[in-house]
Amino acid sequence: MKISWPIYIRDKEGREIYLTEERWKHALRHTGMSEALLPKVLATVRTGNRKADEYDPAKFKYIRSFRELPSNFTHLIVVVKFGIMPQHPDKENNFVLTAYLINRNLR
Repeated sequence: MKISWPIYIRDKEGREIYLTEERWKHALRHTGMSEALLPKVLATVRTGNRKADEYDPAKFKYIRSFRELPSNFTHLIVVVKFGIMPQHPDKENNFVLTAYLINRNLR
């Protein structure tokens, strides 16, 4: 399947967020992540629960559980950085930093 980068998506509050190929390749370095999980990453941003990062007010984690994840993982987390484009202060610059898998039953 040919992917046109970047991929633009909206979360359930309508905020536009994009994922670049470079950030996707970064996410693929995390344990258990694979190309097959891209649709689940996008679904997590679209419909997952959103929680503010405790150290950076511009970062949010989107989390969603899935039944069909590798190994004993139960949830997918997508980290999104929110900001404004310096060249265009009227435009948002909201992008995926990374994505990774966790087992919430063990936490």
